[in-house]
Amino acid sequence: MRKTISEKTGKTPHLVVSRLHRSKLDPNRFKDDAAQYNSVSDRAYDTFHGIIKRVHNILAARGPAVHFDIHGYVTHATDNWTEIGYNIQRSRLNADNFTEEESSLRALAARAAARGIQFDDLVRGENSLGKLVQEEGFRVVPSPEYPRPEMGTEGKYFRGGYITRKWGSLNGGEIDCVQIEFPQWIRDDTEFYGPKLGSAMATWIQKYYPSD
Repeated sequence: MRKTISEKTGKTPHLVVSRLHRSKLDPNRFKDDAAQYNSVSDRAYDTFHGIIKRVHNILAARGPAVHFDIHGYVTHATDNWTEIGYNIQRSRLNADNFTEEESSLRALAARAAARGIQFDDLVRGENSLGKLVQEEGFRVVPSPEYPRPEMGTEGKYFRGGYITRKWGSLNGGEIDCVQIEFPQWIRDDTEFYGPKLGSAMATWIQKYYPSD
């Protein structure tokens, strides 16, 4: 994904990776839950989020930007779809009742509105990241094909975690955050699927986060 984004946009994304098993540290939680008061885990947590902060400071000086928080899942494999999280609760998507104020895309929503793009369309319509991923041949929620999680067999969906809420524009700023959950079958063949997903993400970046 990163290579394709770099090739298509001419900009290489920053990459921050936690290589610790989740039984040791889950940086996608509040610190006390993530590190369980272990001093080594505490330092690893602070290092991980400290690097993100440094990267965000660099990006913030250049204008609007997006943070993709990449995850994988195996626990609800019936739907086997890609889940794109903007901090909007599953129940709210199912009820067609959500607003930009609750999302990690508040900054983008404001800019898109100025271009006449409604927030619903930005999340799951023709102007959404889900549409671009869908066009690459993936089942993805939310998207024009699956605008609501309840349309799946199990209907499970994760809106994003601590990273999405902390590092997105939910509470201000010009850096948005999107959590993407990939099923196991995509992660088993990243050489094939990675460029497709990277292409969708690059198109999204070029459309909403242009840079000089």
